[in-house]
Amino acid sequence: MRYEKKVLALACALAALLVIWGAGVIFSPDRVTARSEAGLVLSGDAGAVTAIELGGTQKLSLVKQSASWYLLDGSNRFPVQSDRVSSFLDALAAVKRLRPLAHSRDAWAGFGLDEGKAKTILLKNGAGKTLTDIAAGGYGPTGSEIYIRKAGSDESYAVDASFAAYLGYERSGWLDLRVMPQLPESDVQSVSVQSSLALDGPGKPPLSLNYRLTRSAQGWTGLSGAVDSPSADSLVRSLIALQAEDYAASAPANSFEPVGARVELSLGTGGSKVLEVGRPVAPSAGTAVAAPGGEGRFYARVAGSPYIFMISAYSLRATLKTPADLLVKK
Repeated sequence: MRYEKKVLALACALAALLVIWGAGVIFSPDRVTARSEAGLVLSGDAGAVTAIELGGTQKLSLVKQSASWYLLDGSNRFPVQSDRVSSFLDALAAVKRLRPLAHSRDAWAGFGLDEGKAKTILLKNGAGKTLTDIAAGGYGPTGSEIYIRKAGSDESYAVDASFAAYLGYERSGWLDLRVMPQLPESDVQSVSVQSSLALDGPGKPPLSLNYRLTRSAQGWTGLSGAVDSPSADSLVRSLIALQAEDYAASAPANSFEPVGARVELSLGTGGSKVLEVGRPVAPSAGTAVAAPGGEGRFYARVAGSPYIFMISAYSLRATLKTPADLLVKK
Protein backbone atom coordinates (compact mmCIF):
# COMPACT_ATOMS: atom_id res chain seq x y z
CA MET A 1 0.00 0.00 0.00
CA ARG A 2 2.81 2.36 0.78
CA TYR A 3 4.09 1.90 -2.78
CA GLU A 4 0.67 2.57 -4.28
CA LYS A 5 0.31 5.70 -2.17
CA LYS A 6 3.65 6.95 -3.40
CA VAL A 7 2.65 6.37 -7.04
CA LEU A 8 -0.67 8.19 -6.46
CA ALA A 9 1.10 11.09 -4.78
CA LEU A 10 3.60 11.37 -7.61
CA ALA A 11 0.78 11.27 -10.19
CA CYS A 12 -1.09 14.04 -8.35
CA ALA A 13 2.06 16.11 -8.14
CA LEU A 14 2.69 15.65 -11.86
CA ALA A 15 -0.89 16.67 -12.67
CA ALA A 16 -0.54 19.76 -10.51
CA LEU A 17 2.70 20.69 -12.22
CA LEU A 18 1.07 20.26 -15.64
CA VAL A 19 -1.80 22.53 -14.59
CA ILE A 20 0.63 25.16 -13.36
CA TRP A 21 2.69 24.90 -16.56
CA GLY A 22 -0.40 25.15 -18.76
CA ALA A 23 -1.64 28.19 -16.85
CA GLY A 24 1.78 29.77 -17.22
CA VAL A 25 1.68 29.26 -20.99
CA ILE A 26 -1.89 30.50 -21.35
CA PHE A 27 -1.42 33.54 -19.18
CA SER A 28 2.15 34.36 -20.19
CA PRO A 29 2.69 38.02 -21.19
CA ASP A 30 3.31 37.01 -24.83
CA ARG A 31 0.11 34.97 -25.02
CA VAL A 32 -1.94 37.67 -23.30
CA THR A 33 -0.57 40.25 -25.74
CA ALA A 34 -1.27 38.01 -28.73
CA ARG A 35 -4.86 37.49 -27.63
CA SER A 36 -5.38 41.19 -27.05
CA GLU A 37 -4.04 41.90 -30.56
CA ALA A 38 -6.03 39.18 -32.31
CA GLY A 39 -8.56 40.50 -34.77
CA LEU A 40 -9.62 40.62 -38.38
CA VAL A 41 -9.81 43.58 -40.71
CA LEU A 42 -12.03 41.65 -43.13
CA SER A 43 -14.98 39.75 -41.66
CA GLY A 44 -15.69 36.69 -43.74
CA ASP A 45 -14.20 35.38 -46.96
CA ALA A 46 -12.59 37.73 -49.49
CA GLY A 47 -14.57 36.01 -52.22
CA ALA A 48 -17.82 37.20 -50.65
CA VAL A 49 -17.02 40.88 -51.30
CA THR A 50 -19.11 42.34 -54.13
CA ALA A 51 -18.83 46.09 -53.47
CA ILE A 52 -15.85 48.28 -52.55
CA GLU A 53 -15.87 51.96 -51.69
CA LEU A 54 -12.52 53.72 -51.32
CA GLY A 55 -12.24 57.24 -49.99
CA GLY A 56 -9.21 59.50 -50.29
CA THR A 57 -8.13 62.10 -52.81
CA GLN A 58 -10.60 60.34 -55.11
CA LYS A 59 -13.71 58.47 -54.06
CA LEU A 60 -14.02 55.22 -55.98
CA SER A 61 -16.81 52.66 -56.11
CA LEU A 62 -16.09 49.18 -57.47
CA VAL A 63 -18.74 46.49 -57.97
CA LYS A 64 -18.52 42.83 -58.89
CA GLN A 65 -20.66 41.41 -61.66
CA SER A 66 -20.32 37.67 -62.28
CA ALA A 67 -16.55 37.15 -62.00
CA SER A 68 -15.54 40.63 -63.19
CA TRP A 69 -15.10 43.95 -61.42
CA TYR A 70 -16.24 47.36 -62.68
CA LEU A 71 -15.76 50.96 -61.61
CA LEU A 72 -18.94 52.99 -61.25
CA ASP A 73 -18.96 56.41 -62.92
CA GLY A 74 -22.47 57.81 -62.70
CA SER A 75 -24.60 55.44 -64.75
CA ASN A 76 -21.52 53.97 -66.46
CA ARG A 77 -19.56 50.89 -65.52
CA PHE A 78 -15.98 50.55 -66.73
CA PRO A 79 -13.81 47.39 -66.59
CA VAL A 80 -11.40 47.08 -63.69
CA GLN A 81 -8.26 44.98 -63.31
CA SER A 82 -9.91 42.08 -61.49
CA ASP A 83 -6.57 40.53 -60.52
CA ARG A 84 -5.62 43.74 -58.74
CA VAL A 85 -8.89 43.77 -56.80
CA SER A 86 -8.42 40.12 -55.79
CA SER A 87 -4.89 40.82 -54.56
CA PHE A 88 -6.14 43.80 -52.55
CA LEU A 89 -8.87 41.74 -50.88
CA ASP A 90 -6.46 38.87 -50.16
CA ALA A 91 -4.06 41.32 -48.48
CA LEU A 92 -6.88 42.63 -46.28
CA ALA A 93 -7.99 39.10 -45.40
CA ALA A 94 -4.41 38.24 -44.42
CA VAL A 95 -4.47 40.76 -41.55
CA LYS A 96 -5.04 38.65 -38.43
CA ARG A 97 -3.60 40.85 -35.71
CA LEU A 98 -4.59 44.29 -34.49
CA ARG A 99 -2.16 45.92 -32.09
CA PRO A 100 -4.02 48.43 -29.87
CA LEU A 101 -2.43 51.88 -29.71
CA ALA A 102 -4.90 54.30 -28.14
CA HIS A 103 -8.49 54.39 -26.89
CA SER A 104 -9.35 58.02 -27.58
CA ARG A 105 -9.97 59.91 -30.80
CA ASP A 106 -7.65 62.58 -29.42
CA ALA A 107 -4.85 60.30 -30.62
CA TRP A 108 -6.12 60.13 -34.21
CA ALA A 109 -4.17 63.16 -35.41
CA GLY A 110 -0.87 61.60 -34.37
CA PHE A 111 -1.64 58.52 -36.43
CA GLY A 112 -3.00 60.34 -39.50
CA LEU A 113 -6.50 59.06 -38.74
CA ASP A 114 -8.38 62.36 -38.60
CA GLU A 115 -11.61 62.69 -40.57
CA GLY A 116 -10.86 63.89 -44.08
CA LYS A 117 -7.23 62.87 -43.85
CA ALA A 118 -7.43 59.11 -43.47
CA LYS A 119 -8.27 56.85 -46.41
CA THR A 120 -11.44 54.86 -45.93
CA ILE A 121 -12.26 51.30 -46.98
CA LEU A 122 -15.83 50.00 -47.01
CA LEU A 123 -16.51 46.45 -48.21
CA LYS A 124 -19.91 44.77 -48.54
CA ASN A 125 -21.20 41.40 -49.66
CA GLY A 126 -24.01 40.66 -52.07
CA ALA A 127 -26.63 41.01 -49.34
CA GLY A 128 -25.39 44.48 -48.46
CA LYS A 129 -23.77 43.38 -45.21
CA THR A 130 -20.69 45.37 -44.21
CA LEU A 131 -17.58 43.17 -44.06
CA THR A 132 -15.04 45.95 -43.51
CA ASP A 133 -15.40 49.59 -42.56
CA ILE A 134 -12.07 51.10 -41.57
CA ALA A 135 -9.94 54.19 -42.04
CA ALA A 136 -6.20 53.91 -42.71
CA GLY A 137 -3.73 56.61 -41.73
CA GLY A 138 0.05 56.87 -41.50
CA TYR A 139 2.72 54.20 -41.41
CA GLY A 140 4.58 52.96 -38.36
CA PRO A 141 8.28 53.69 -37.85
CA THR A 142 9.45 50.66 -39.85
CA GLY A 143 6.94 51.05 -42.68
CA SER A 144 5.71 47.49 -42.20
CA GLU A 145 2.68 48.60 -40.18
CA ILE A 146 -0.09 51.08 -40.88
CA TYR A 147 -2.43 52.76 -38.41
CA ILE A 148 -6.14 52.10 -38.71
CA ARG A 149 -9.39 52.69 -36.86
CA LYS A 150 -12.76 51.00 -37.21
CA ALA A 151 -15.96 52.87 -37.99
CA GLY A 152 -17.92 53.62 -34.84
CA SER A 153 -14.92 53.18 -32.56
CA ASP A 154 -12.43 55.64 -31.07
CA GLU A 155 -9.70 52.99 -30.81
CA SER A 156 -6.56 53.11 -32.93
CA TYR A 157 -4.58 50.07 -34.04
CA ALA A 158 -1.41 49.12 -35.89
CA VAL A 159 -1.73 46.35 -38.48
CA ASP A 160 0.35 44.75 -41.21
CA ALA A 161 0.66 47.24 -44.07
CA SER A 162 0.58 44.77 -46.98
CA PHE A 163 -2.75 46.10 -48.26
CA ALA A 164 -1.79 49.78 -47.94
CA ALA A 165 -0.06 50.05 -51.33
CA TYR A 166 -3.42 49.59 -53.06
CA LEU A 167 -4.77 52.70 -51.36
CA GLY A 168 -2.36 54.77 -53.44
CA TYR A 169 -4.06 53.79 -56.69
CA GLU A 170 -6.39 56.38 -58.12
CA ARG A 171 -8.99 55.81 -60.83
CA SER A 172 -6.56 54.91 -63.61
CA GLY A 173 -4.70 52.51 -61.32
CA TRP A 174 -7.79 50.30 -60.98
CA LEU A 175 -9.21 50.55 -64.50
CA ASP A 176 -8.41 47.98 -67.17
CA LEU A 177 -7.47 50.38 -69.96
CA ARG A 178 -6.36 47.87 -72.56
CA VAL A 179 -8.00 48.78 -75.85
CA MET A 180 -7.84 45.28 -77.38
CA PRO A 181 -7.37 42.82 -74.51
CA GLN A 182 -6.81 39.10 -74.88
CA LEU A 183 -5.94 39.15 -78.57
CA PRO A 184 -3.15 36.66 -79.41
CA GLU A 185 -0.46 38.12 -81.66
CA SER A 186 -0.37 34.95 -83.77
CA ASP A 187 -4.06 35.44 -84.71
CA VAL A 188 -3.29 38.63 -86.64
CA GLN A 189 -2.84 37.90 -90.36
CA SER A 190 -2.91 41.43 -91.77
CA VAL A 191 -2.77 45.03 -90.59
CA SER A 192 -4.34 47.97 -92.37
CA VAL A 193 -3.40 51.47 -91.20
CA GLN A 194 -4.94 54.75 -92.40
CA SER A 195 -4.31 58.06 -90.65
CA SER A 196 -4.65 61.79 -91.10
CA LEU A 197 -4.30 62.63 -87.40
CA ALA A 198 -2.99 66.06 -86.44
CA LEU A 199 -1.12 64.76 -83.42
CA ASP A 200 0.84 67.98 -82.97
CA GLY A 201 -2.19 70.24 -83.13
CA PRO A 202 -3.93 72.42 -85.73
CA GLY A 203 -1.64 73.92 -88.35
CA LYS A 204 0.96 71.18 -87.92
CA PRO A 205 1.52 68.44 -90.49
CA PRO A 206 -0.76 65.46 -89.83
CA LEU A 207 0.44 61.88 -89.48
CA SER A 208 -0.52 60.67 -92.97
CA LEU A 209 -0.51 56.89 -93.35
CA ASN A 210 -2.13 54.47 -95.77
CA TYR A 211 -0.71 50.95 -96.02
CA ARG A 212 -1.53 47.30 -95.47
CA LEU A 213 0.77 44.55 -94.26
CA THR A 214 0.01 40.85 -94.82
CA ARG A 215 1.61 37.96 -93.02
CA SER A 216 3.25 35.35 -95.25
CA ALA A 217 5.37 32.26 -94.77
CA GLN A 218 8.47 34.45 -95.22
CA GLY A 219 7.31 37.19 -92.82
CA TRP A 220 5.34 40.27 -93.92
CA THR A 221 4.63 41.87 -97.29
CA GLY A 222 2.74 44.88 -98.61
CA LEU A 223 5.19 47.76 -98.89
CA SER A 224 7.28 48.95 -101.83
CA GLY A 225 10.36 47.39 -100.39
CA ALA A 226 11.41 44.54 -98.12
CA VAL A 227 9.42 44.57 -94.88
CA ASP A 228 11.46 44.08 -91.72
CA SER A 229 9.57 41.26 -90.01
CA PRO A 230 10.64 42.09 -86.44
CA SER A 231 9.45 45.68 -86.99
CA ALA A 232 6.10 44.45 -88.35
CA ASP A 233 5.74 42.06 -85.41
CA SER A 234 6.50 44.97 -83.08
CA LEU A 235 3.74 47.01 -84.75
CA VAL A 236 1.22 44.21 -84.11
CA ARG A 237 2.33 43.86 -80.48
CA SER A 238 2.08 47.63 -79.96
CA LEU A 239 -1.46 47.71 -81.34
CA ILE A 240 -2.55 44.79 -79.17
CA ALA A 241 -0.91 46.30 -76.08
CA LEU A 242 -2.25 49.82 -76.70
CA GLN A 243 -3.66 51.36 -73.53
CA ALA A 244 -5.88 54.36 -73.04
CA GLU A 245 -5.49 56.97 -70.34
CA ASP A 246 -9.15 56.77 -69.36
CA TYR A 247 -12.67 56.01 -70.51
CA ALA A 248 -14.95 58.78 -71.70
CA ALA A 249 -18.06 58.82 -69.55
CA SER A 250 -19.89 61.21 -71.89
CA ALA A 251 -18.13 61.81 -75.19
CA PRO A 252 -19.60 64.44 -77.57
CA ALA A 253 -21.91 63.15 -80.30
CA ASN A 254 -19.44 64.27 -82.99
CA SER A 255 -16.40 62.62 -81.39
CA PHE A 256 -15.79 60.59 -84.55
CA GLU A 257 -16.70 63.19 -87.15
CA PRO A 258 -14.37 62.78 -88.86
CA VAL A 259 -12.48 59.56 -88.11
CA GLY A 260 -8.86 60.64 -88.04
CA ALA A 261 -7.32 57.18 -88.04
CA ARG A 262 -8.51 53.65 -88.73
CA VAL A 263 -6.59 50.48 -87.95
CA GLU A 264 -7.92 47.04 -88.88
CA LEU A 265 -6.40 43.80 -87.66
CA SER A 266 -7.65 40.88 -89.77
CA LEU A 267 -7.61 37.60 -87.87
CA GLY A 268 -7.01 34.05 -88.96
CA THR A 269 -10.42 33.12 -87.56
CA GLY A 270 -12.06 35.27 -90.23
CA GLY A 271 -12.99 38.12 -87.92
CA SER A 272 -11.29 41.45 -87.39
CA LYS A 273 -10.59 44.14 -84.81
CA VAL A 274 -11.14 47.70 -85.98
CA LEU A 275 -9.81 50.70 -84.04
CA GLU A 276 -11.06 54.16 -84.92
CA VAL A 277 -9.52 57.37 -83.60
CA GLY A 278 -11.66 60.49 -83.71
CA ARG A 279 -11.44 64.08 -82.59
CA PRO A 280 -9.12 65.52 -79.93
CA VAL A 281 -10.46 65.65 -76.39
CA ALA A 282 -11.63 69.19 -75.65
CA PRO A 283 -10.15 71.30 -72.80
CA SER A 284 -13.35 70.90 -70.79
CA ALA A 285 -12.62 67.18 -70.60
CA GLY A 286 -9.35 67.82 -68.84
CA THR A 287 -6.83 68.05 -71.67
CA ALA A 288 -5.95 70.68 -74.25
CA VAL A 289 -7.12 69.99 -77.80
CA ALA A 290 -3.60 70.36 -79.09
CA ALA A 291 -0.98 70.56 -76.43
CA PRO A 292 2.62 71.37 -77.37
CA GLY A 293 4.47 68.25 -78.44
CA GLY A 294 1.26 66.31 -79.00
CA GLU A 295 0.46 65.83 -75.32
CA GLY A 296 -3.30 65.93 -75.86
CA ARG A 297 -5.74 63.04 -76.01
CA PHE A 298 -8.02 61.68 -78.72
CA TYR A 299 -11.29 59.81 -78.56
CA ALA A 300 -11.03 56.22 -79.76
CA ARG A 301 -13.28 53.17 -80.05
CA VAL A 302 -13.14 49.54 -81.10
CA ALA A 303 -15.94 48.15 -83.26
CA GLY A 304 -18.26 46.04 -81.15
CA SER A 305 -17.14 47.54 -77.83
CA PRO A 306 -19.50 49.74 -75.81
CA TYR A 307 -16.65 51.89 -74.53
CA ILE A 308 -15.09 55.10 -75.80
CA PHE A 309 -11.47 55.59 -74.80
CA MET A 310 -9.23 58.60 -74.42
CA ILE A 311 -5.78 57.80 -75.82
CA SER A 312 -2.81 60.11 -75.57
CA ALA A 313 -1.21 61.56 -78.69
CA TYR A 314 2.10 60.23 -77.37
CA SER A 315 0.79 56.63 -77.35
CA LEU A 316 -0.70 57.00 -80.82
CA ARG A 317 2.53 58.39 -82.25
CA ALA A 318 4.53 55.56 -80.67
CA THR A 319 2.13 52.91 -81.99
CA LEU A 320 1.30 54.06 -85.54
CA LYS A 321 4.49 53.26 -87.42
CA THR A 322 5.29 54.80 -90.80
CA PRO A 323 6.29 52.63 -93.80
CA ALA A 324 9.84 53.88 -93.37
CA ASP A 325 9.83 52.45 -89.82
CA LEU A 326 8.84 49.05 -91.19
CA LEU A 327 11.29 48.58 -94.02
CA VAL A 328 14.55 46.66 -93.85
CA LYS A 329 17.30 49.15 -93.12
CA LYS A 330 20.08 49.18 -95.69
